[in-house]
Amino acid sequence: MAEKRDERLINKDPRAVDEDENQETGLPFFKQPAFIFVLKISLSLGVISSLLTGLFITNSRLTDVEDQILQYQEEISVFKEQQDILKQNLQTLTADHEYLVSEVNALDLSAAQGDLSKALAIYDQQADALNKQLAVTRNGLMSLSRMIKGSRVWQEDYNNQYKKLFEDNKQIQQAIDELRGVQKDKAQREEPQYLEIDF
Repeated sequence: MAEKRDERLINKDPRAVDEDENQETGLPFFKQPAFIFVLKISLSLGVISSLLTGLFITNSRLTDVEDQILQYQEEISVFKEQQDILKQNLQTLTADHEYLVSEVNALDLSAAQGDLSKALAIYDQQADALNKQLAVTRNGLMSLSRMIKGSRVWQEDYNNQYKKLFEDNKQIQQAIDELRGVQKDKAQREEPQYLEIDF
């Protein structure tokens, strides 16, 4: 009896055997161990593929970040070079400024200005004295021309020369007055008077 049953099992289709076993167990296909195993493998492969995709995306983003970091490093190195040049220029400018300050402090500007004012004042006095001398000489010649016959021609010969001397001396005095640092005399100066004689 047992031998006959074994012969039936041997001659039977395996799929039919599985169906018979499923019918014997009474479980639906989605609760079968084989289906659950295949489902787990599929889910695992999906998770692995998602992780690999995320890794690829992250790797590409990290590559972009590395490129940006390298670019920033190059810009920082250029900025450091410019900063070093600027620092060196500032040091040179500071040294030049300190040297200029020391040279200016060594100058006695007050004394120099006072000496210049004194020299110009002396020259101005000399010019004023020359004006007076010319006026006295010219007035004397004009008085002499009234007393001595024939001196009129001689006085007229030198008249233009005296006028030119007066004009030149006035230009010198005007140039002195226009110089900076000259302490001008506030008192009103009396201009030399000429004797105008009609012959």
